[in-house]
Amino acid sequence: MNNTAYIIGTGSYLPDYIVTNEEMAGITGLSPHDIKKKTGIIERRRADKDEATSDLATKAALSALKSAGVAVEDVGLIVLSTTSPDMFMPSTACLVQKNIGAKKAAAFDVNASCSGFIYSLNIAEMFIRGSQTNTALVIAAEVKSRFVDPRDKETAILFGDGAGAIVLSNEHALSQLSAQILCTWLYADGTNWKWINLPAGGSRMPVTADTIASGLHTMQMDGSKVYRKAIKTFEGLLTDTVKRCGLTLDDIDTFIFHQANLRIIKQVISRLGIPEEKVPVTITYTGNTSSASIPITLDQLVRDGKIKKGNNVLLATFGGGLTWGAAILRQNFKTHL
Repeated sequence: MNNTAYIIGTGSYLPDYIVTNEEMAGITGLSPHDIKKKTGIIERRRADKDEATSDLATKAALSALKSAGVAVEDVGLIVLSTTSPDMFMPSTACLVQKNIGAKKAAAFDVNASCSGFIYSLNIAEMFIRGSQTNTALVIAAEVKSRFVDPRDKETAILFGDGAGAIVLSNEHALSQLSAQILCTWLYADGTNWKWINLPAGGSRMPVTADTIASGLHTMQMDGSKVYRKAIKTFEGLLTDTVKRCGLTLDDIDTFIFHQANLRIIKQVISRLGIPEEKVPVTITYTGNTSSASIPITLDQLVRDGKIKKGNNVLLATFGGGLTWGAAILRQNFKTHL
Protein backbone atom coordinates (compact mmCIF):
# COMPACT_ATOMS: atom_id res chain seq x y z
CA MET A 1 0.00 0.00 0.00
CA ASN A 2 1.35 3.41 -1.03
CA ASN A 3 0.58 5.88 1.76
CA THR A 4 1.90 8.90 -0.12
CA ALA A 5 -0.32 11.48 -1.81
CA TYR A 6 0.87 13.45 -4.84
CA ILE A 7 -0.58 16.42 -6.70
CA ILE A 8 -0.25 15.41 -10.34
CA GLY A 9 -2.31 18.07 -12.10
CA THR A 10 -3.62 21.60 -11.62
CA GLY A 11 -6.29 23.72 -13.28
CA SER A 12 -8.14 26.99 -12.83
CA TYR A 13 -10.82 29.17 -14.34
CA LEU A 14 -11.54 32.89 -14.10
CA PRO A 15 -14.67 34.47 -15.60
CA ASP A 16 -14.18 36.86 -18.50
CA TYR A 17 -15.83 39.94 -17.02
CA ILE A 18 -13.39 42.32 -15.29
CA VAL A 19 -14.51 44.78 -12.62
CA THR A 20 -12.01 47.63 -12.31
CA ASN A 21 -11.36 49.87 -9.33
CA GLU A 22 -12.87 52.71 -11.31
CA GLU A 23 -16.14 50.80 -11.52
CA MET A 24 -16.01 49.92 -7.82
CA ALA A 25 -15.28 53.55 -6.96
CA GLY A 26 -18.49 54.64 -8.65
CA ILE A 27 -20.48 52.22 -6.49
CA THR A 28 -18.73 52.43 -3.11
CA GLY A 29 -17.63 56.07 -3.09
CA LEU A 30 -14.00 55.09 -2.51
CA SER A 31 -11.38 56.32 -4.96
CA PRO A 32 -9.52 53.82 -7.18
CA HIS A 33 -6.29 54.80 -5.39
CA ASP A 34 -7.81 54.15 -1.96
CA ILE A 35 -9.09 50.73 -3.04
CA LYS A 36 -5.66 49.70 -4.29
CA LYS A 37 -3.94 51.10 -1.20
CA LYS A 38 -6.34 49.30 1.13
CA THR A 39 -6.34 45.91 -0.64
CA GLY A 40 -3.62 45.70 -3.28
CA ILE A 41 -6.33 44.95 -5.85
CA ILE A 42 -6.56 46.62 -9.25
CA GLU A 43 -9.31 44.46 -10.73
CA ARG A 44 -11.38 41.38 -9.93
CA ARG A 45 -13.47 38.94 -11.99
CA ARG A 46 -17.25 38.49 -11.97
CA ALA A 47 -19.20 35.45 -13.09
CA ASP A 48 -21.65 35.94 -15.93
CA LYS A 49 -25.33 36.05 -14.93
CA ASP A 50 -25.72 32.55 -16.37
CA GLU A 51 -22.64 31.14 -14.57
CA ALA A 52 -22.98 29.43 -11.20
CA THR A 53 -20.29 28.02 -8.90
CA SER A 54 -20.59 24.53 -10.40
CA ASP A 55 -19.89 25.95 -13.88
CA LEU A 56 -16.65 27.57 -12.74
CA ALA A 57 -15.71 24.43 -10.79
CA THR A 58 -16.36 22.19 -13.78
CA LYS A 59 -14.03 24.18 -16.04
CA ALA A 60 -11.25 24.18 -13.43
CA ALA A 61 -11.71 20.44 -12.83
CA LEU A 62 -11.51 19.53 -16.51
CA SER A 63 -8.39 21.67 -16.86
CA ALA A 64 -6.75 19.86 -13.92
CA LEU A 65 -7.67 16.42 -15.28
CA LYS A 66 -6.23 17.33 -18.69
CA SER A 67 -2.96 18.53 -17.16
CA ALA A 68 -2.71 15.32 -15.12
CA GLY A 69 -3.51 13.07 -18.07
CA VAL A 70 -6.18 11.34 -15.98
CA ALA A 71 -9.44 10.01 -17.39
CA VAL A 72 -12.67 11.12 -15.73
CA GLU A 73 -13.57 7.46 -15.23
CA ASP A 74 -10.59 7.03 -12.90
CA VAL A 75 -11.70 9.71 -10.41
CA GLY A 76 -12.88 8.05 -7.20
CA LEU A 77 -13.55 11.14 -5.09
CA ILE A 78 -14.55 14.77 -5.58
CA VAL A 79 -14.15 17.16 -2.66
CA LEU A 80 -15.33 20.69 -3.41
CA SER A 81 -14.76 23.73 -1.22
CA THR A 82 -17.25 26.57 -1.48
CA THR A 83 -19.19 29.04 0.62
CA SER A 84 -21.25 30.10 -2.39
CA PRO A 85 -22.88 26.85 -3.59
CA ASP A 86 -25.33 26.67 -6.46
CA MET A 87 -27.99 25.79 -3.87
CA PHE A 88 -28.24 24.33 -0.36
CA MET A 89 -28.90 20.86 -1.78
CA PRO A 90 -27.68 18.91 -3.60
CA SER A 91 -24.00 19.62 -3.07
CA THR A 92 -22.12 21.55 -5.74
CA ALA A 93 -19.68 18.60 -5.87
CA CYS A 94 -22.51 16.35 -7.08
CA LEU A 95 -23.37 18.84 -9.82
CA VAL A 96 -19.73 18.85 -10.95
CA GLN A 97 -19.68 15.04 -10.86
CA LYS A 98 -22.69 15.07 -13.20
CA ASN A 99 -21.13 17.71 -15.45
CA ILE A 100 -17.85 15.86 -16.00
CA GLY A 101 -19.32 12.33 -15.98
CA ALA A 102 -17.30 11.00 -13.04
CA LYS A 103 -19.80 8.21 -12.36
CA LYS A 104 -17.53 6.24 -9.99
CA ALA A 105 -16.71 9.18 -7.72
CA ALA A 106 -18.06 9.93 -4.28
CA ALA A 107 -18.73 13.67 -4.06
CA PHE A 108 -19.35 16.18 -1.29
CA ASP A 109 -18.83 19.85 -0.35
CA VAL A 110 -16.70 21.39 2.38
CA ASN A 111 -17.54 24.74 3.96
CA ALA A 112 -14.48 26.17 5.70
CA SER A 113 -14.57 29.66 4.18
CA CYS A 114 -11.24 30.84 2.79
CA SER A 115 -9.48 27.82 4.35
CA GLY A 116 -11.67 25.40 2.44
CA PHE A 117 -9.11 24.32 -0.13
CA ILE A 118 -6.57 23.24 2.50
CA TYR A 119 -9.32 21.44 4.43
CA SER A 120 -10.49 19.70 1.24
CA LEU A 121 -6.93 18.82 0.25
CA ASN A 122 -6.34 17.18 3.63
CA ILE A 123 -9.59 15.19 3.45
CA ALA A 124 -8.73 13.88 -0.01
CA GLU A 125 -5.19 13.15 1.16
CA MET A 126 -6.59 10.95 3.95
CA PHE A 127 -8.72 9.04 1.42
CA ILE A 128 -5.58 8.43 -0.65
CA ARG A 129 -3.47 7.43 2.35
CA GLY A 130 -6.21 5.10 3.59
CA SER A 131 -6.42 3.40 0.17
CA GLN A 132 -10.11 4.33 -0.16
CA THR A 133 -9.35 5.79 -3.57
CA ASN A 134 -6.38 6.06 -5.90
CA THR A 135 -7.37 9.34 -7.56
CA ALA A 136 -9.19 12.35 -6.14
CA LEU A 137 -10.29 15.68 -7.55
CA VAL A 138 -10.04 18.62 -5.14
CA ILE A 139 -11.81 21.81 -6.24
CA ALA A 140 -12.34 25.23 -4.71
CA ALA A 141 -14.88 27.44 -6.44
CA GLU A 142 -16.54 30.68 -5.41
CA VAL A 143 -19.05 33.15 -6.81
CA LYS A 144 -18.89 35.46 -3.81
CA SER A 145 -20.14 38.42 -5.86
CA ARG A 146 -23.69 37.08 -5.45
CA PHE A 147 -23.42 37.37 -1.66
CA VAL A 148 -21.83 40.80 -1.30
CA ASP A 149 -23.55 44.15 -0.93
CA PRO A 150 -22.03 46.12 -3.84
CA ARG A 151 -22.08 49.29 -1.71
CA ASP A 152 -20.26 47.74 1.26
CA LYS A 153 -16.80 49.27 1.52
CA GLU A 154 -15.51 46.29 3.56
CA THR A 155 -16.42 43.43 1.21
CA ALA A 156 -17.42 44.70 -2.24
CA ILE A 157 -13.94 45.92 -3.13
CA LEU A 158 -12.32 42.63 -2.07
CA PHE A 159 -14.05 39.65 -3.56
CA GLY A 160 -13.74 38.16 -7.01
CA ASP A 161 -15.13 34.99 -8.59
CA GLY A 162 -13.05 32.02 -9.72
CA ALA A 163 -12.17 28.36 -9.34
CA GLY A 164 -9.07 26.23 -8.94
CA ALA A 165 -8.56 22.46 -8.88
CA ILE A 166 -5.93 19.79 -8.38
CA VAL A 167 -5.76 16.06 -9.09
CA LEU A 168 -4.46 13.99 -6.20
CA SER A 169 -3.07 10.48 -6.68
CA ASN A 170 -1.16 7.75 -4.88
CA GLU A 171 0.94 7.25 -8.02
CA HIS A 172 3.66 9.82 -8.71
CA ALA A 173 4.55 8.51 -12.16
CA LEU A 174 1.28 9.46 -13.86
CA SER A 175 2.52 12.94 -14.77
CA GLN A 176 5.63 15.06 -15.01
CA LEU A 177 4.04 17.17 -12.26
CA SER A 178 4.42 15.29 -9.00
CA ALA A 179 4.23 17.35 -5.84
CA GLN A 180 4.28 15.18 -2.74
CA ILE A 181 2.25 16.35 0.26
CA LEU A 182 4.71 16.32 3.16
CA CYS A 183 2.40 17.55 5.93
CA THR A 184 -0.89 19.34 6.51
CA TRP A 185 -2.30 21.03 9.62
CA LEU A 186 -5.81 22.39 10.17
CA TYR A 187 -7.19 24.68 12.88
CA ALA A 188 -10.41 26.47 13.88
CA ASP A 189 -11.76 28.87 16.50
CA GLY A 190 -15.53 29.29 16.42
CA THR A 191 -15.58 31.89 19.20
CA ASN A 192 -14.98 34.65 16.66
CA TRP A 193 -17.43 33.45 14.03
CA LYS A 194 -19.16 36.86 13.86
CA TRP A 195 -16.08 38.49 12.33
CA ILE A 196 -16.93 36.97 8.93
CA ASN A 197 -20.44 35.67 8.44
CA LEU A 198 -23.54 35.58 6.26
CA PRO A 199 -26.37 35.78 8.80
CA ALA A 200 -29.60 34.85 7.03
CA GLY A 201 -30.86 32.02 4.86
CA GLY A 202 -30.16 29.09 7.16
CA SER A 203 -32.21 27.37 9.86
CA ARG A 204 -31.44 30.00 12.51
CA MET A 205 -32.63 32.91 10.41
CA PRO A 206 -34.79 31.68 7.52
CA VAL A 207 -35.60 33.89 4.54
CA THR A 208 -38.27 36.49 5.20
CA ALA A 209 -39.15 39.84 3.69
CA ASP A 210 -37.50 41.49 6.70
CA THR A 211 -34.18 39.62 6.32
CA ILE A 212 -34.04 40.57 2.67
CA ALA A 213 -34.87 44.21 3.36
CA SER A 214 -32.26 44.31 6.14
CA GLY A 215 -29.47 43.06 3.87
CA LEU A 216 -28.87 39.97 6.00
CA HIS A 217 -28.26 37.75 2.96
CA THR A 218 -24.95 39.42 2.18
CA MET A 219 -21.58 39.00 3.87
CA GLN A 220 -20.84 40.84 7.09
CA MET A 221 -17.19 41.38 8.01
CA ASP A 222 -15.31 43.25 10.72
CA GLY A 223 -12.31 44.07 8.56
CA SER A 224 -10.03 45.56 11.21
CA LYS A 225 -10.39 42.59 13.56
CA VAL A 226 -9.87 40.10 10.73
CA TYR A 227 -6.80 42.01 9.53
CA ARG A 228 -5.06 41.98 12.92
CA LYS A 229 -5.96 38.36 13.68
CA ALA A 230 -4.86 37.15 10.24
CA ILE A 231 -1.38 38.65 10.59
CA LYS A 232 -0.85 37.20 14.05
CA THR A 233 -2.24 33.80 13.04
CA PHE A 234 -0.16 33.55 9.87
CA GLU A 235 3.03 34.26 11.82
CA GLY A 236 2.44 31.38 14.22
CA LEU A 237 1.05 29.11 11.51
CA LEU A 238 4.10 29.37 9.28
CA THR A 239 6.69 28.93 12.01
CA ASP A 240 4.82 26.01 13.59
CA THR A 241 4.18 24.25 10.27
CA VAL A 242 7.78 24.21 9.07
CA LYS A 243 8.95 23.08 12.52
CA ARG A 244 6.43 20.23 12.62
CA CYS A 245 7.57 19.17 9.16
CA GLY A 246 11.24 19.16 10.17
CA LEU A 247 12.08 22.23 8.10
CA THR A 248 12.81 25.93 8.56
CA LEU A 249 11.36 28.95 6.79
CA ASP A 250 14.61 29.18 4.81
CA ASP A 251 13.91 25.69 3.40
CA ILE A 252 10.74 26.90 1.70
CA ASP A 253 11.21 28.00 -1.91
CA THR A 254 7.70 29.34 -2.51
CA PHE A 255 5.02 30.58 -0.11
CA ILE A 256 1.49 30.52 -1.53
CA PHE A 257 -0.73 32.56 0.76
CA HIS A 258 -4.48 32.83 0.55
CA GLN A 259 -4.87 36.00 -1.49
CA ALA A 260 -7.05 37.89 1.01
CA ASN A 261 -5.38 41.28 1.12
CA LEU A 262 -1.95 42.32 -0.10
CA ARG A 263 -1.34 44.35 3.06
CA ILE A 264 -1.73 41.20 5.18
CA ILE A 265 0.75 39.27 3.05
CA LYS A 266 3.32 42.07 3.14
CA GLN A 267 3.02 42.45 6.91
CA VAL A 268 3.52 38.71 7.50
CA ILE A 269 6.56 38.30 5.27
CA SER A 270 8.13 41.47 6.67
CA ARG A 271 7.79 40.24 10.24
CA LEU A 272 9.16 36.78 9.40
CA GLY A 273 11.92 37.97 7.08
CA ILE A 274 10.59 36.10 4.04
CA PRO A 275 11.96 37.47 0.74
CA GLU A 276 9.29 38.98 -1.52
CA GLU A 277 10.56 36.98 -4.48
CA LYS A 278 9.43 33.80 -2.72
CA VAL A 279 5.86 35.05 -2.41
CA PRO A 280 3.79 35.12 -5.62
CA VAL A 281 0.85 37.53 -5.70
CA THR A 282 -2.27 37.04 -7.82
CA ILE A 283 -4.82 39.10 -5.87
CA THR A 284 -3.88 42.22 -7.86
CA TYR A 285 -5.78 40.98 -10.91
CA THR A 286 -8.14 38.36 -9.46
CA GLY A 287 -9.38 39.93 -6.26
CA ASN A 288 -9.94 37.77 -3.20
CA THR A 289 -11.39 34.54 -4.60
CA SER A 290 -11.78 33.06 -1.11
CA SER A 291 -10.96 29.33 -0.95
CA ALA A 292 -10.14 29.28 -4.68
CA SER A 293 -7.20 31.67 -4.38
CA ILE A 294 -4.55 29.10 -3.43
CA PRO A 295 -5.28 26.57 -6.22
CA ILE A 296 -5.62 29.41 -8.75
CA THR A 297 -2.19 30.72 -7.74
CA LEU A 298 -0.67 27.23 -7.69
CA ASP A 299 -1.97 26.51 -11.19
CA GLN A 300 -0.53 29.76 -12.51
CA LEU A 301 2.89 28.96 -11.03
CA VAL A 302 2.88 25.43 -12.42
CA ARG A 303 1.91 26.56 -15.91
CA ASP A 304 4.56 29.28 -15.84
CA GLY A 305 7.19 26.68 -14.87
CA LYS A 306 8.03 28.46 -11.62
CA ILE A 307 7.98 25.38 -9.37
CA LYS A 308 11.16 23.41 -9.93
CA LYS A 309 12.31 19.91 -9.06
CA GLY A 310 13.14 19.66 -5.36
CA ASN A 311 11.26 22.86 -4.45
CA ASN A 312 9.37 23.03 -1.17
CA VAL A 313 6.09 24.94 -1.42
CA LEU A 314 4.14 26.10 1.63
CA LEU A 315 0.42 26.77 1.28
CA ALA A 316 -1.12 28.89 4.07
CA THR A 317 -4.62 30.22 4.63
CA PHE A 318 -6.88 32.02 7.09
CA GLY A 319 -10.60 32.69 6.88
CA GLY A 320 -14.06 32.76 8.36
CA GLY A 321 -15.06 30.37 11.07
CA LEU A 322 -12.45 31.27 12.12
CA THR A 323 -10.42 28.65 10.27
CA TRP A 324 -6.80 28.40 9.19
CA GLY A 325 -4.35 25.81 7.97
CA ALA A 326 -1.20 25.04 6.03
CA ALA A 327 0.37 22.34 3.89
CA ILE A 328 3.88 21.76 2.58
CA LEU A 329 4.49 20.22 -0.85
CA ARG A 330 7.70 18.99 -2.44
CA GLN A 331 8.04 18.89 -6.20
CA ASN A 332 9.65 15.57 -7.14
CA PHE A 333 9.97 15.86 -10.88
CA LYS A 334 10.44 18.59 -13.45
CA THR A 335 7.18 20.41 -14.14
CA HIS A 336 6.06 20.10 -17.74
CA LEU A 337 2.45 20.72 -18.78
